[in-house]
This record gives sequence, C-alpha cells and structure tokens, in this order.
Amino acid sequence: MSQAATPPETIDFFLDPKSYEHPVDGVLHQQTHISHLFFAGDYVYKVKKPVDMGFLDFSTLEKRRAAAMAEIELNRRISPDVYLDLAAVHRDEGGQLSFGAPALVEEIAVVMKRLPDEQRLSSLIQAGRVRPGTMRDLGRLVADFHARAETSPEISTFGSLDVVRHNWDENFEQTESFIGRTLTYRTWESCKTEIERFMRVYADLFEERIAGGWIRDCHGDLQTDDIFIDPESGTAHVLDCIEFNERFRYSDTIADIAFLSMDLRYRGRDDLAAAFLDAYYDSSSDQRIPSLLRFYESYRAYVRGKVRSFVVAQDGPSVEEKAAATDEARRFFERSLAEALRLRPRLVLVVGLMGSGKTRQSEELSQRSGARVLHSDVMRKQLAGIEPDEERKVPFGTGIYSQEWTDRTYRALVFEAKRELARGNSVILDASWSKVRHRAQAREAAVDREALFAIVECTAPDNVLRARLSKPTRQVTDGRIELLDDQRAAFEAPAADEAELLVQIDTSGDFQIAGTRAFEALFV
Repeated sequence: MSQAATPPETIDFFLDPKSYEHPVDGVLHQQTHISHLFFAGDYVYKVKKPVDMGFLDFSTLEKRRAAAMAEIELNRRISPDVYLDLAAVHRDEGGQLSFGAPALVEEIAVVMKRLPDEQRLSSLIQAGRVRPGTMRDLGRLVADFHARAETSPEISTFGSLDVVRHNWDENFEQTESFIGRTLTYRTWESCKTEIERFMRVYADLFEERIAGGWIRDCHGDLQTDDIFIDPESGTAHVLDCIEFNERFRYSDTIADIAFLSMDLRYRGRDDLAAAFLDAYYDSSSDQRIPSLLRFYESYRAYVRGKVRSFVVAQDGPSVEEKAAATDEARRFFERSLAEALRLRPRLVLVVGLMGSGKTRQSEELSQRSGARVLHSDVMRKQLAGIEPDEERKVPFGTGIYSQEWTDRTYRALVFEAKRELARGNSVILDASWSKVRHRAQAREAAVDREALFAIVECTAPDNVLRARLSKPTRQVTDGRIELLDDQRAAFEAPAADEAELLVQIDTSGDFQIAGTRAFEALFV
C-alpha cells in the first residue's frame, strides 16, 4: 500500500487562477484521502492522488487516466449534466505546465460543473432546510436509477457471500493498525464477531438476493456530502460514484441505499432516512429486509470510519484536519458497532396469567423495538376459522382451549416465529406460555438461528388480576375471572435457567416504566 503525494508543482498549477482558460478569481483547494479538488470559477477540477491502497490503484498516470474516464462515464448515468470532460495538464519544452500545449501529458483531471455548496445535502440538513418530501423525491430517483442499472451473471457474483466476506475481512485487516487511534479493540473485535455470526447464520439471504436479480451496477458511494439538491426546483444531482473498484460498485441494491440511510441517521435525521426508504421501496419492486439493511448500514459506517482513518495516516492533511478525521472515524466505527449489535434477532416470550398485562406489555415492547408481535388469542381463532373478536366463553380446557387446540396454537406461533427469525427479524410472542414444553419449542427455534431468547414474565397481585378480569375489555381475549384459579393451578412458572435473560415485571404499577425497563434489558 503506497501513499505517494501529488507533486507540489502540479498543485501550485491548479491553485493559480491564471492557469485556466476561463474566468477564475480564486481557487479553493480541498482534498480527500484519494483526490484533490480545485474549485475554479464555474468548474471543479478533480485530480486523483498517485496512491495504491490495495482496493484502488492510482499509482501511474495511465491508471489515473483510466479511472478518470470511467468516472465520467459512470456518473453520467445519474448526473449527465455535471460531468463534463477530461482536462490534460501538459508540460512544454520549457518545463511549463498548461492545459493547452499539445506536449507531454503530466496529469489528468476530471472537469465537473460546479454546484453551489449551499445545495449540498449535508449543508441543507445542517441548516434545517430538508423536509421529508425532498427525501421522498430522492428515494424515487435512486429507485429509478437502480431499475435501469445493469445486471448480469458476472455482476451477480459480487453479491455472493464470499465477496461480501472478503470486503469485511479487508475492512478488519486494514483497520487493525488504527486500534488505539481511531477505534478501540472492543469495537473492532465485537463488530467482527457480530458480522461473522450474521454471515454464517443468514447465508441464505445473500443467495436469495442473487437469485432475485438484486445485485447490480450501483453507485457505491451514496452520501450526503455528494448529493446536491436545489431547494427551489427540487432538482437533485448525485455525484461521485465508485469508479475505481467494481467490487465496491457491483453490489446489492440494499447495500447502495444503506449508505445514504446510514449517513442520514448518523446526522441524527432518522425521519429523513425513513422518508427516503419509504419512497424507495414504494417506487421499486424490491422488498424490505430490515436485517440486511442493518448489516449494510454497519458496513457503510465501518468503511467511512476506515476512510477517515486513512486521512490520519497521510502526510498532506494538517493537524486540524487529522484531528477532525480522528473524531469522525471514531463516531463512524461506533455507529457500525451499534448496527452490528442489533443484527442478532431476539425471540421474546411475554408470559403470564390472564389479566397480567401481557398484551399491553407486548405492544409496548413492539412499539419501542420495531419487532413484530404475535398474539396467541388471535392465532387460536384464526386456526379455528372464526373472527378474532368472536367470543368463545367455554369451561377451562375445553373447546378451542382444549390441550389439542392449545398445542396446535403454540406450534403455529413457533412456526411464524421461525419465519421471522429466518429474515433476521426479532419477534415477540404474547401468550400465557404456561407449559415448559411449549417454551422449550420456542427456545429451540431461537437456537436454530442463534437468536437471543428471553422471557418476560408479567405478574400482578391477585386483587389486581381479579379487578382487571372483572372489567370489560376491547382486547381479543376470552379470559375471565372464573378461569383464573384453574389457569394458575396449571401454570408452570419459568425457572431462571430457561432463558438467557428472564425479566420479571410487576404490571400493577406504571406500564410505561415497566415497558422501558424491559426494552432496555431486551433490545438495547
């Protein structure tokens, strides 16, 4: 991995307003870890640094020229009016550099239309000038771009688990030297552990995406710094796609949108991320797979942390620039870890006697975590072919509440839980779960997908249970006070060794407090 620098003479040439053949009052110079950008009048000149980082190689003029040509061609797919041409810097016989002299080519620059910096999406967000409607328009734009993006058997191979794993392995290898500088060992190791677990357990999801044709020639670098939106017209320009490595551009379309959704969340705008994603999915034929989105958001955050770490290791940036890069890298790595820790799904049983508040507690947990909640009362009546709100007030253990029907109900609950876990989704099962064997079946489903398994036991004093059961309810339940003693006698209370995490909640107090504590214990 080489870190050569662009010759100072070349930089001075681009910094001189007299070098240009169009009006230039002054030149603003910015740089990334791989490029110099010179903002000159109405145009931007982008010069690639002569670096070889393994995943990209700009070490020779020929390689920089090829990358510059590819950058123009690929970016014109989505922003055709911004990427204008190539500009060659020549050296004449007297050793002078110029754009016009037909002599030895010294350097190549991509020439772009200069867009107002105040229209940069990151700047608009900071100024509070972005509304969800703007992001919905952008979601539709990206969905259209993906629909037109090329795909082929060759491109599809880049969505294989082998390639995805290689990308992650490269990330971990290239950031190991930054442990103690821009990330901690815990972050590095924990992220590695969670990512490897997800790839091992959910290999079938990657195969499914390939079979569905969702591996395409994408953008590869959708971030708010490189998206410009005119607040007046709503016109959006998406710049700077990955041209230097097909492995980073040929990807799952989910990986592409995950870059922008991660960036928006990183900036504290979950609402904008949601608007973008909602419009994207509404405008495409793709399906939501939240676990894969989290997986790729973790990946994108880790890559951003890695890229900012590279700035710390370079000679060119100032002390202030390196300090800012260090801070940003740390926050991106922390973001990556936070998403990685959410990859392991939870299977939560909400357990208790009738009247103990199981359903309300389940709904609170669902609202806080986003996990789907399944109710045994609804499942039981669906299996019986009757409406959920149709009463079946029968003696304890008879009719649709017989042991046969109860076994069937719990098998159906576990089956649906398996389907959710197979997508990497957490699920909450609301039922009395009065038998150890039924809880054991649910736990086996969690073990199969290496999901975290937990039991939330809802309890309340007898007088509270009876008072609740004596009141009319709008919930789908046939529970009533005369069945309470029979159910209590048949209830097999959970032991601590039944779950990795057993949370016992007295629901006779404040439900909001109970829900918050359970959520913190189970889903954070």
